[in-house]
Amino acid sequence: MKKIILPFLVAILLFACQEKKHGAFVVSGLVTNAPEQKILLQEIPFAGEQPITLDSTTLKKNGTFELRAMGKEEGLYRLQLEKGPAILVVNDGKSIRLTIDMNHFRQYQVEGSEATLAIHNLMESYQTKDSTLYQTFILLDSLQKQKNDSAMTVALGQRDLQVKAINSFISDFIKKSPSPAVKYYAIGLASRTMQTEELKNLAIASANDFKEHSGLAKLKSLLTVQSATAPPAANDPLINKQAPEISLPDVNGKMVSLSSFKGKYVLIDFWASWCGPCRAENPKLVAVYQKYKNKNFTILGVSLDEEKEYWLQAIKADQLTWTHISDLKKWESKVVPEYGIESIPYSVLIDPSGKVIATKLRSAELDLQLAQIFK
Repeated sequence: MKKIILPFLVAILLFACQEKKHGAFVVSGLVTNAPEQKILLQEIPFAGEQPITLDSTTLKKNGTFELRAMGKEEGLYRLQLEKGPAILVVNDGKSIRLTIDMNHFRQYQVEGSEATLAIHNLMESYQTKDSTLYQTFILLDSLQKQKNDSAMTVALGQRDLQVKAINSFISDFIKKSPSPAVKYYAIGLASRTMQTEELKNLAIASANDFKEHSGLAKLKSLLTVQSATAPPAANDPLINKQAPEISLPDVNGKMVSLSSFKGKYVLIDFWASWCGPCRAENPKLVAVYQKYKNKNFTILGVSLDEEKEYWLQAIKADQLTWTHISDLKKWESKVVPEYGIESIPYSVLIDPSGKVIATKLRSAELDLQLAQIFK
C-alpha cells in the first residue's frame, strides 16, 4: 500500500482551513475525572505551522471551562488539554459545548456544532477500519515467515480490498459533507491510502463546492501541481544510494551523526510533535521497534519541530525510546532538501553499509520488510 502524505496535508489531520466569515464563537463544556490543568483553544494555520493559541483557561474545580475566539472563516481548531489529548473543533456554530470524561475520552459528546460531531464520528469509523487493515499486515508478516505462498496471495487480496473499502468510505464521506472544514480534514485523512490523482479529484470537487474557501482552493492548486510532477515511488532518487549524512543535536544538545549507527539497519523517521499523522503512527512504530531492536535494528528520530518543549513532550507522551535529534528549524532544517522531504511522516530505511533500501514505509510495511531481512 502506497502512503502519500503531502506537505500541505501534514497539518490536515489536526488543523485549520477557512471559508466564509464566522466571527466570534465560544467553546465551553465539562471535563470529568481530570486533575486541575490548563486547557487551550488553538488554531493551526495552513501547511502545518505551529498551533496558535487563541484563548486559555484553567479548569474550574467542578470541571467546567469556557474559551472564546474570533474565527475569520470556518476552520478547524483544537481543544488541547495540558495533561491529555486534543479534540478537534469546527467553528460552524457560535456556541459549542463539549462533555468529556477522561476515563472514556474517545466518547466525548458535542452540542452546537454538526461539523465537530461529523469529524468525531468519522474518526471512530476510520480507526476501526484502519485497525482491521493493520491486522492484515500483521497476518501477512506471519504468513511470510511461514513461507505460505497460497495464504499470502489470499491475504494480499484481502489487504487490497480493505484499502479500496477505506478509500471508498472516505471518498463518499467527503462528497456528502456540507462543511468545507470537514472536507478539508477528510482529504488529509484520505492521503494515508489514496493516490495523488484521487486526492486531486476530491480537492477539485470540494473547492468547486465552496469557491470562496481559501484552504480548499490552495489544496486544489497544490494537489494539481503534485499530481503533475510526482514521480513513481520506484523512482525515488535515494534508493540504492548512500544516505546523506545527518549530524544534529539530540535532546541534551549533544551532536549525534547518522554515521555513528553504521553497521545497523536504521530507520530514519522524519516527524514532528505537531504532525497528526506522525503521532497517529507512533504507537505502531513503537511496536515494530520493540520487536526488532535486539536484531541489529534501530530508529533515529529526526524532528521538524521548532519548539523544544513540544518536541520533548511528544517523545515522552508517545514513549519513543530511541535516539532523537533536531535543529528545531522546522521546514528550514537542512535535512529537508538533503532528503527531498516534501511531507511528514517520511521514513528512510538504510542497511548496515549506509545504503538506502526503502523509503516512505508505514509501520506495517516496515514490519514486513524487517521480517524478510531478519528471517
